[in-house]
Amino acid sequence: MGQSLAVWYQVTRAMSQQPNGTAGGQYQPVVVPPPNPPVAQQVAEGKKGGGKKGQDAPPSEMAPAVSSGALVSAAPPQLNGAVVSLSPPGLSPGQLGNLTACAATRRAPPVTIASLQAGESVDVFHRYSQDPNGYFMVQHRTAGILHPSVGLTDGWTTAVVSENWDIQGFNSKDYWTWPEIRWSHPLWYNRRGHKLDVSKADMITQRVNPDQIRQRMAGTTSEAQQQPCLTLLHVRWGGEQPVNPVTEGAGGWGQIGSTPSDNYISSWENAIFQTIGPTYEIISAFYQGSEELCKIHPPLLRHMMRGTHLGACYFSWPIVFQDGHEFPAYVNNEKMLDLMLMSEATGIPTRFPHPSHLYRIYASKEWTSQMCLHPLLRVPLTTKVTRQAIAVDPKKAAGTAVQALEHLSHCRSAWAAPLGQEAVKGGAITKGVAKLGWSWEAMDVQAWTNPFQLEKALSSLIEQPGSLMDYCIVQEWVDFDVEIRHFVVEPDLADPKSLIARAKIYTVFNSKEDGSFRNFDKFDRKRCLEVCFQHDEAALDDAERQAEVLINHWLHWLQAQTHEMPVMTRFDIMAKRTGPGTASISTGELTELGACFLGWPQGPEVVFGAMIRSCFKDPVIQPPCSQ
Repeated sequence: MGQSLAVWYQVTRAMSQQPNGTAGGQYQPVVVPPPNPPVAQQVAEGKKGGGKKGQDAPPSEMAPAVSSGALVSAAPPQLNGAVVSLSPPGLSPGQLGNLTACAATRRAPPVTIASLQAGESVDVFHRYSQDPNGYFMVQHRTAGILHPSVGLTDGWTTAVVSENWDIQGFNSKDYWTWPEIRWSHPLWYNRRGHKLDVSKADMITQRVNPDQIRQRMAGTTSEAQQQPCLTLLHVRWGGEQPVNPVTEGAGGWGQIGSTPSDNYISSWENAIFQTIGPTYEIISAFYQGSEELCKIHPPLLRHMMRGTHLGACYFSWPIVFQDGHEFPAYVNNEKMLDLMLMSEATGIPTRFPHPSHLYRIYASKEWTSQMCLHPLLRVPLTTKVTRQAIAVDPKKAAGTAVQALEHLSHCRSAWAAPLGQEAVKGGAITKGVAKLGWSWEAMDVQAWTNPFQLEKALSSLIEQPGSLMDYCIVQEWVDFDVEIRHFVVEPDLADPKSLIARAKIYTVFNSKEDGSFRNFDKFDRKRCLEVCFQHDEAALDDAERQAEVLINHWLHWLQAQTHEMPVMTRFDIMAKRTGPGTASISTGELTELGACFLGWPQGPEVVFGAMIRSCFKDPVIQPPCSQ
């Protein structure tokens, strides 16, 4: 019965993808006696209470729940009067891989308990995102005391029921009607290395949503006793100063928060729970700085990971700077890439943001200089100025950079006809931008309109405290009326429809501070027509058609960079109305998975669903052979 309840909702999602609502030959249902139907309930977020995390008042989520349509049907689906279930040990790698379809529709796991007795031992699924004080389980004290601290943040453990409970009095929206339990695990630490005093009952007492509790019944096996279908390694910030989620303002990240923030990570973890239920586990490594990344040992962590599928998510902002800047989650890029590569070599694939080699391509921005002469990709002319040139003579470096752009301009003009492109006049480049790769939130972009301004921009960018950057990017200026941000999710070159953006956000920078771009306005398409394109819908249509073709070119280029297409890319395309019914476009940015959603309401649900599916795309991991 427990096994049935563990997976019935997964089967229903898979069946929903098949004709006539059947499994379509993709799964092997196992017929088991139907259990007592679970009561229909809606998931309510916000766990940890009691003393363990301060249970004097109902807890609040560390991040808002992702929209999920959480209402559970009153009973598991039935086939000929019996529950439809999957038998995990009997699934082939391909069949379990088909669980990727399950993430298409989110639904909360069922409530499987009708009553609990005080003193009863139960299995409880611990969720770190519900814990306002951030305690997690460790097996050894040093794993919590010393940094980077490593422990189980999401997963099954044991507890004792502290008071009688009956489903008849349960209201998912009323925290005080949830079951109250006392955690049994002996070692709990938070990210700062502080130990929970488990000798005090009020410190380990907490109310938990009943969908996270499983009773121990003879002859049954619940998810708590089964091998997890997924184990994730989360590498996240553990320093004293928390990451600012930057939820406010037009350029803010919204309630989902910035990618290294607790808001974002908690929302991602909530999406996992809502999609596959308590059938996964998360091991988190909390770092306080770049050097601690070197102390995370993937081969040892691999032995802790029990799932049939594995993955790693790295929540940070890699930069080419030394530590000491006091910006939370900003870490040296090479230290992070080394950790990612070691994990990948150990058999822990990167699921967020991208495999290490592809992440380097996105974040370094080196593609701008590599592809600026390719006429189909429409990249502004770009050159890279070496740090040594800036250090020796910044004035000369600026002058030669401008000269280099002029040479590239003449080259672009000369290549146009042989490449079948419209003639483009070559000549001097009199203004542009200077910027750094491995930079975030437009922090290191400066405009210039003459060599003197470029000289100042090069020095100020490359000579920041702690900078290890070896070059500065210099580009020609491109006039544009609007920047259209295109979110392309799960592209498949064999399926043209999948190459079309799932969402478009129209933005315009409205101010510059000291030559840097900081603030912008966001519009919907209607407002964009009014403000940016003089009500010329034909011109905006033209820009969007060109952008669709351009993005198609970029996706094929990305196929050359990686045999597996990225889960998501945000293509930022600059568009300008050039006349009645006409427009020109240029490539502004290729932004990695984890890009700001810019107010796209369905963004978190769509992208997190794609991320979850990516976790199941590889074959089931077989247990290692004993030597």
